[in-house]
Amino acid sequence: MEETDGFVEELEGVLPGRVTKNVSAFLRDWWPLLWITDEVQGKASAAVRPINASEVSKLLDFASAKGIPVYVHGGGSSVTGASIPSSGIVVDMSGMSQVLDIDEANRTVTVQAGARLKELEAKLNDKGFTLSQFPQSMDLVTVGGFISTMGTGQYSTRYGSAEDCVLRLEVVLPNGDVVWTRNRGAPRSSVGPDLARLFIGAEGSLGVVTAAELKIHKLPKIVWKAAYQFLEFEQAVEASKALLELDVRPAVCRVYNELESMFQFEEHSCVMILLYHFNSERATSAVREDVAAVLEENATPIDPALVDRWLEKRFNFRDDIDAIKRMGLTLETVELGVKWTRLYELYVDFVSTLVSMKGVSGVGAHVSHLYDQGACIYFTILHEPRREVYSSLWSVAAKTSKAHDATISHHHGVGILKKVYAKDEVPVKLLEAIKQAVDPTAVLSPDRFP
Repeated sequence: MEETDGFVEELEGVLPGRVTKNVSAFLRDWWPLLWITDEVQGKASAAVRPINASEVSKLLDFASAKGIPVYVHGGGSSVTGASIPSSGIVVDMSGMSQVLDIDEANRTVTVQAGARLKELEAKLNDKGFTLSQFPQSMDLVTVGGFISTMGTGQYSTRYGSAEDCVLRLEVVLPNGDVVWTRNRGAPRSSVGPDLARLFIGAEGSLGVVTAAELKIHKLPKIVWKAAYQFLEFEQAVEASKALLELDVRPAVCRVYNELESMFQFEEHSCVMILLYHFNSERATSAVREDVAAVLEENATPIDPALVDRWLEKRFNFRDDIDAIKRMGLTLETVELGVKWTRLYELYVDFVSTLVSMKGVSGVGAHVSHLYDQGACIYFTILHEPRREVYSSLWSVAAKTSKAHDATISHHHGVGILKKVYAKDEVPVKLLEAIKQAVDPTAVLSPDRFP
């Protein structure tokens, strides 16, 4: 695509008061590669801050006619470069942050895509409800960004992820059409495919999500917390799987290897923390007994205050980054989703390869999200701040995930970083056909996945 000279002035005429040439705030995100090198820089000629879907429609109609690329920016919390533009126009979604409706009777919330999850959660809590989606970047991430990268939160074992909380979406298509993915607000429908799934995880490449109707839950009356200590990481992983056989699933079950247990809790062995939600004292008592029966054969109960410590610091990722930088190191996180039968061997394979690499100082790991079919194992890699080390560890991640039939991105999305790896996991020709049908002029994120 070629950008037309002087298009910014024309755009200001289409959307007066919404356009700025000051785009510096949109040219970086939390991609760790950018802490190491300034070689990867974003680029854009203008940013537009719309306040409703009609203005997004005008923008895309203009951009399509002119052949100008458009990139969508939410909270800028991506760790893969997903929100970094390469050219053209940035859509700054921060002007679309309204909670449009909280339907307490039917347990839904309708919200504009630029609303931050933290602010939405606070408003729901005031009404006695919760979205129950708590990504680590809670204070930064927007509803639209969370949906567009198919994100998940720390309570997903009980409440699911982005794809589980979406009922329907308002989307502006590349030609400027504004559509809801369903015209009616029923809790479920078999009238055709669920078109919302087309945009969940598409990272703004097929349409701009401008609003969402989401499922909400009553706040629990009882929160039970527990912590256990294991001699071996493999034992702890198997125990987490066994918990899924009980009648009530944990909201949170996290299993830390020795290095991460030391970093998080100053404990010298593997640690499991648990958090359950209940509305009944009798159910609470029964599940506590069941959990003890499952875990105490191979584990020792320890102070449940460890759960409170995790809750207090779980969003303080900036502090962790600063502490590691003071050590002369940097960190990268790799979150691989894998079946239960391959999880521990993947863990051993990945860690043993990384610790033998020059420039890698340590590898922490924890199991963070559980499913009947498998789990996400989340690695934190401390390494020297050199690009060649960074590139090597991702090459190892790609090789390891392929060898163990795992996904290279459980919840961080694709972005610039994982585009080349993602093509091994999905049918690219099908995605290209969908892109061609929906966005024939390739106006939205034209150089991104697929």
